[in-house]
Amino acid sequence: MAEIKDVVLQVMEKKKKRMMMKDLLKECKKIDPSIEKRPLKKATSAMIMDGSLAYWSSGSTTYFALPGSKAPEGED
Repeated sequence: MAEIKDVVLQVMEKKKKRMMMKDLLKECKKIDPSIEKRPLKKATSAMIMDGSLAYWSSGSTTYFALPGSKAPEGED
């Protein structure tokens, strides 16, 4: 799972914005095509628990972001 966490951090640092799970999966697959949705969900949950990833919900949609990162204009 450490490898998936590394890929997630690479994607989040590169994109610098909030991402939905489907977009995060798509970007992670560009780096490592073997990544699947279920292990990615487990990795993101663990990262939220350890504080290396932040969770944000609009009520209907869940987003992931780096802790302390600002949302791009117009996304609040």
